[in-house]
Amino acid sequence: MLEYVFFQETPRKRFQDFLTAQGLAWTLEPGDLETLVVVDEAGLDDELAERIEAIYDELFSAEQSVQVRNLPQSARDDDGSGFVIQLPDGVRVYVALPQELIQRLLTVITVEELGTLVDAITHAVTRREGTGA
Repeated sequence: MLEYVFFQETPRKRFQDFLTAQGLAWTLEPGDLETLVVVDEAGLDDELAERIEAIYDELFSAEQSVQVRNLPQSARDDDGSGFVIQLPDGVRVYVALPQELIQRLLTVITVEELGTLVDAITHAVTRREGTGA
């Protein structure tokens, strides 16, 4: 299963419409601040996977830009953007980051790679906390 996070309804619906047009099955998992679109990987070839990533990246970037524009200037300077981390116990937390940092990150790695990095850090911290170290 592939998971795509959205904070706003309009880009999420556009993404869902794209997935449906491609004949892909998907479900929604609502969270406190976000909604995940979970895509079944059955029938997903490399070309379609790349198209999905491209559409998601475009919609995610547009969504982040809208979020930043709608914030007061003082908040824009501090954070204005972020992502959701799902902890190993299933709890989801929002991590606020400066919009500029996220944009810089996404120029050199994909959203999926960023998710892999965040997951690795989350699991390492969780393991460390569990050992009492």
